[in-house]
Amino acid sequence: MKKFIEASPEGFDQFWAIWRPVMRNTDGKGLARDAYRKQLLRGTNPEDIIDGASWFIRNLTERTRDYVPLSATWLNRETFDGLCEKERAYQATLSQPKENTVVPIRAVLPANHFLNQYKPEKQHG
Repeated sequence: MKKFIEASPEGFDQFWAIWRPVMRNTDGKGLARDAYRKQLLRGTNPEDIIDGASWFIRNLTERTRDYVPLSATWLNRETFDGLCEKERAYQATLSQPKENTVVPIRAVLPANHFLNQYKPEKQHG
């Protein structure tokens, strides 16, 4: 008997790529796919899930890594709902120029400065 493999919902592969490095060994891709699909059927934007997962994974600490829920549980709890906005705000701050950035400028040297008088010798090769 052949098993029918359903196509992954929009954005699921991206979500799974984010989640996979921290997943527990009992986490299952099939359950995650079903929970993800259920969220999409409820009208959830796939970007909300992906952004929420990115924020969640990025903010794990060594202490909390041991308590990562199963992906299906995380999706069913709709944990992504509040985290997606935090991720978008974080990404927006990364794209803005820093106010305290020091831009080096080249100093204008007077004509009699020794660096203006230095001419490197040609090396014969």
